Amino acid sequence: MRLGINGWRIHGHRTGVGRYLLNTVRCWSREFARGTFAEARFYSHLPLDRNEIPLPDWISHKQLGPAMRMLLWENLRLGPAADDDVLFCPSFSRPRLTRAKTVVTVYEATLALYPQYFPRNHFFARPDLYIPIYRWSARNATLVLTTTQAAKSDIIKAFGVPEERIRMAPLAPAPEFVPVRDAAALRSIREKYFGEDVPYFLFVGKLTPRRNVPMLMEAFARIKEKHKLPHKLLVAGINTTGIDLPGHARSLGISSHFVHTGYVPNEDLLLLYNASDCFVLPYSYEALSLTTMEAQAVGVPVITTDVPGLRETTGGHALLLPEAAVEPLAEAMLRIAEDRELHGRLSVDGLEFVKEFTWERTARATLATLWEAANL
Repeated sequence: MRLGINGWRIHGHRTGVGRYLLNTVRCWSREFARGTFAEARFYSHLPLDRNEIPLPDWISHKQLGPAMRMLLWENLRLGPAADDDVLFCPSFSRPRLTRAKTVVTVYEATLALYPQYFPRNHFFARPDLYIPIYRWSARNATLVLTTTQAAKSDIIKAFGVPEERIRMAPLAPAPEFVPVRDAAALRSIREKYFGEDVPYFLFVGKLTPRRNVPMLMEAFARIKEKHKLPHKLLVAGINTTGIDLPGHARSLGISSHFVHTGYVPNEDLLLLYNASDCFVLPYSYEALSLTTMEAQAVGVPVITTDVPGLRETTGGHALLLPEAAVEPLAEAMLRIAEDRELHGRLSVDGLEFVKEFTWERTARATLATLWEAANL
C-alpha cells in the first residue's frame, strides 16, 4: 500500500502545522514504518530541498505546481493527483474529491465554538469561510486525528464527528528544545534582543485576539509601575491582525521595556526560551499549546489560563490563571518574579512532566492511524 502526504505546510516559516508535519514525518524511517506502507509520497507545491527538509529516503517527493493557496492547491491539484491508498492531511481540511481514503488532523474546534475570538475582517480566520470546510472535512475523513482530550471533546461538540472515528496522537516539543546551561550564550541572546543582560517575560505565538497580547502588555505595565521589576517583555510572533504594538506600548509607558519580533528561527527560539525568566500565555481559550510544552522542555516556568486544554497540555504544572484578565495576570507575573521557590518548583515539575511526550510517540500513533484507515 502507498501513503500520500499533503506537504504544503512544510515550506516557508514553519510554525505550528509545519513543525508538526516535519517532526512527525522525519521519524518515519524505513525501519520505523516496517510492517505498514510499502511506499510513501510527499506532495507539495514547491521544490523540496532534502538538506533543509530531511524526509526519510524511502519517501518520494512529487511537486504539483503551480504555487497557490493551500485550500485551492489541495482541491485543484492534490485531490485529482493523489492515487494513494490513504492521504494524510495534517491541516484541518481534506480535498473534496480524491480516490484515497483520508486522515485529517484537527487540532481544535475553537473557531467554531468561540468565533468571537477571531476578527471577522481577517480573511484567514473567517468563521463563515472556514467552519464549513473544517466541519465537512472532519465528517468526511475516514479517521480524524487530534492531540488532546479537550480537543477531542470540542471536535465532537462542534463538528458532530462520532467518537469512534477520532484517534489521539499527542504532540511533543521538538527534540532540540532542551535546557541550555551556557551562561555566555544566554547572556548573548538577551543582549541581542534587548541590548543588555536583563530578565524578561516571554510570549511566543501568532498575535490573534484570543491570545491577548495587549492584555499581557497592560499587566506587565502595571507591575513595572508599581513594583519596579527589572524585567522586560518580549513578544515573539507574527502580528497577523495588525495590532499597533508600538502605539500600545507608548500609551502604557513601556516602550523602553518592550520588544516585539516576528518569526524567530529555532536556533534563536531555543535560547530565548532558556534565557527567559518565565513563559506567559494568557489565552482566552485553547485546546492545546505546543509553545507551553517547549517552554517546559527547557525548564522554564509557565503562566497560562486554567482552561481544559492548557491544564492538560501543561499537566497542571503551571501557574494557572482563573481567567484571562489584567489583574490575575499581573499578580501571577509578579508572583513568579518574586517567589523563587515557586519558580524553581514549576521549572522542575514542568520539565519532568513533558519528558513523557516525544515525537517518536506522536509519529507512531499517527502512522498507526494512517495504517488503520488504509485497511478500513
